[in-house]
Amino acid sequence: MQKQILFVALSLLVLCVPGFADDQKPPSNTANLTISPETTRATKPVRENGTVDYTAALNNALKGDVTPENNAAVLIVKAIGPNPDGMEYEFHVRLCEAMGVEPLPADAPGLVTFGKAGYGFEPPAEGGEFEDLNEIQDRAMDRPWQKEELPNAALWMELNETALNLVSEAVLKPGYFRPIISDEEHEDLLVYALLPDVQASREIGRCLVGRAMLHLGEKNYQAAADDLLTLHRFARKIAQGATLVENLVGYALEGIAFQADNRLIQQPDLPLDVCQKYRQQLSEIESFPNLAKSLDLGERYLALQILQQIAITRMDAETLESLTSEASQGQLLEELSRHSNLDWNLVFREVNSAYDQVVQILNESSREDRIENLKTHYESLNLGEINPNLLRMLKSRRADRISKEQITEAFVRAFLGMLLPAIDSCSRAEARTRTYYELSLLGLQLREIQLKTGSYPAKLPEQTFDLFSGKPYQYQFQDGEFTLYSVGENGRDDGGMGYNNDEDPETDDLTVTSRK
Repeated sequence: MQKQILFVALSLLVLCVPGFADDQKPPSNTANLTISPETTRATKPVRENGTVDYTAALNNALKGDVTPENNAAVLIVKAIGPNPDGMEYEFHVRLCEAMGVEPLPADAPGLVTFGKAGYGFEPPAEGGEFEDLNEIQDRAMDRPWQKEELPNAALWMELNETALNLVSEAVLKPGYFRPIISDEEHEDLLVYALLPDVQASREIGRCLVGRAMLHLGEKNYQAAADDLLTLHRFARKIAQGATLVENLVGYALEGIAFQADNRLIQQPDLPLDVCQKYRQQLSEIESFPNLAKSLDLGERYLALQILQQIAITRMDAETLESLTSEASQGQLLEELSRHSNLDWNLVFREVNSAYDQVVQILNESSREDRIENLKTHYESLNLGEINPNLLRMLKSRRADRISKEQITEAFVRAFLGMLLPAIDSCSRAEARTRTYYELSLLGLQLREIQLKTGSYPAKLPEQTFDLFSGKPYQYQFQDGEFTLYSVGENGRDDGGMGYNNDEDPETDDLTVTSRK
């Protein structure tokens, strides 16, 4: 999952186009671009130069009827503090202003990452159990522990108690509005969105799991369940952000909550009332936002804003090459964007149409249909299949003979080829996340049955289907213990063996088991 996040984060960093200095104004709408729902999609606010302010439009759409009082993001930002990931204080000020709240003082305390210098963390003793602080953190998140076992982890909990309690309060708020804040030097562009607080939320997730494992070690089962429920809720709040990065961070948080749920299930003296209450509460929490929602709004606006920038500045090949992995693609886009026959209004309509199709496909209930329909859609767009002779024609005397339809089709195909393929990895991550949640609920239900009757059932109490196979989840009951799993993305039954398997790196089953 972290690799998926890194991939999309790097994609956003690559998709960078030049901004404007503070004393400069963006060029005027010289492309004769019509502002309408069919072309620009966002129709306001419009700048004096006749271009759409997509960052403002996106934030307005995200805010809706969320107020500072019901906004979970306000307390989450407060928990993280004014300098997430070393970001300058001015970012925090701008973020708070956009949410309509007073910023924290510049020296206000906030989230402390594990092992951060100056907070009293001690390096592991030579020849001891752990080689470095990362191993200690991993151990604290992996299974129950007590304070005397892991003093560094105990310090981590102590330093972040206030932050975690703020997050526990935040996730109960009904609203979530985390505005997009761009780099001040390029504030016109969504691709420069600053997300240090979103990345810091992963540390909050790790800390919640670590504290839950401490509670398990102290046999405080209700407190452990409360922290895990907070983490599930927190994951869903973060995933409500505007970007695919925020979706993926939310999915990653749900993944570590799933692993921690399994540890709770495995506790031999887990009380029945705690198991029942936790399963009931977990079944009633809000659903993850549909990936299609982020694509329909945030990612579409990001794409249209880049397109608007290309239309009004006629970027050169070097700049355009930053939008793609192939140099020839940049040259092609430059020549196409400068061609007199290019109809920018038609380009915008075609790009919007392509996004409309993807959104519709992602809203399909069947994973198999989504996969097949996305493949068919990409094939219909002929992504990456640009006529190699086209660039030569564009630079020749015959350039004016290329029709408006040919120019527009080639430009749209090249442009969408930069952006749409990244959606596949996000869609797969969404399917894994839904599976994590279903397996957690089923595992808790099985443990509840065992606590009531003294034994796990010989078969699943209800028929629930695996997203990755279309068949019921695999369930094995042997020697008084159970193993429950999804076959994972490879669609192959690997006997419950998942990613962390040295015998076969191709295994990817998603597993819950009562066996320690």
